[in-house]
Amino acid sequence: MSDESAWAGLPDAPGLCRICRHPSLNRTKRGTTYLRCTRAKWDERLPRYPRLPVRDCIGFEAADHARDPR
Repeated sequence: MSDESAWAGLPDAPGLCRICRHPSLNRTKRGTTYLRCTRAKWDERLPRYPRLPVRDCIGFEAADHARDPR
C-alpha cells in the first residue's frame, strides 16, 4: 500500500498527525486503516490511538516531509 493510499484509507482527516513525525498507519486484514501515535509508547500524556482529526497535540513534532494537513 502506497503512502498516499494509506492516508486516504483513514475514516477521517488526520489533522496534525498528517505532518507529524510520530504516526504509524496500520491496515487490518479486513481493510480498515487506523492511525497509532508512536510517541504515546513513551509519552503517557498522549493517546495511543488519537481521535481524528487531531487539531492540537502537546507531542507534535513536524516531520521532515511535512505537508499541509488539510
